Amino acid sequence: MRPLVWNPPVELSAKEEKVAKRIRKAKLFVFLRQIRHELFDAEFQIELATVFKDMSQWGEFTI
Repeated sequence: MRPLVWNPPVELSAKEEKVAKRIRKAKLFVFLRQIRHELFDAEFQIELATVFKDMSQWGEFTI
């Protein structure tokens, strides 16, 4: 089974904007959220899907 391509929103939601303005120490997470549409573009998602194409051979994951 091939995973669907993820199309996250580019703009921050109102709640995300509020949180991003209050963050002091975790600026990296705000930066990653702002560019996630560039990081996880369709080409990269297809590459990830081919690498992890058959997860069933690994068995179940537990957290």
